[in-house]
Amino acid sequence: MRTPTDLADPRGRSLSAGRHPLTDLSLADPARIAQARTLAGWIAVIAEDRGLDERGVAAATGLGIEDVRAVLDGTVFMMPVSTLDRALRRLEGRPH
Repeated sequence: MRTPTDLADPRGRSLSAGRHPLTDLSLADPARIAQARTLAGWIAVIAEDRGLDERGVAAATGLGIEDVRAVLDGTVFMMPVSTLDRALRRLEGRPH
């Protein structure tokens, strides 16, 4: 989810409200999308290995059920990499 900070330019001024989020280069960055998909893939692999369903993944990662569905489906291009990294760390039992 985009915050008001995401909608500000470097000088602190608000960008046009009509601007589509996918035109923002920071969101459409192929490297960022690849990182998000990789993290989501690891979460899905570990969840499958442990026999976790959506609710089990949500409980283990701290993600909401809709976010878990996105992760398990691989549709994470709009999710922050930091959120996915934190979820993976929780699932693995590593400090975050």
